[in-house]
Amino acid sequence: MSRPDGYALLVALLAGAAGVVSLTSATSSALVGVTVSVTNVPAAANAGVAAASGRWAKRGGAAAQLGVNRVALVLAGSATLAFRRQGVLVRMLSPAPNNGDLVACQN
Repeated sequence: MSRPDGYALLVALLAGAAGVVSLTSATSSALVGVTVSVTNVPAAANAGVAAASGRWAKRGGAAAQLGVNRVALVLAGSATLAFRRQGVLVRMLSPAPNNGDLVACQN
């Protein structure tokens, strides 16, 4: 993780969305720690090791990746929270009725 790339950005965006879904639903809040760890720890560790070994170019790239990850977490989390407030994701993520039950539609 010594330079920002699209895959790391995608992981950070998905982690931000998953963290907010975890916080705003009945799922475990431990998922929030995992999302932060997946996106921030590798980039921060790489920046630290690169700085300790005097590889300043790699340190700069890793620090840039860390910044991109944090911004992506906040943006995806904020967007997910906005969608959840409007009920968009609640309808999308709620399980479908089973056993052939008919459900009345409410407008």
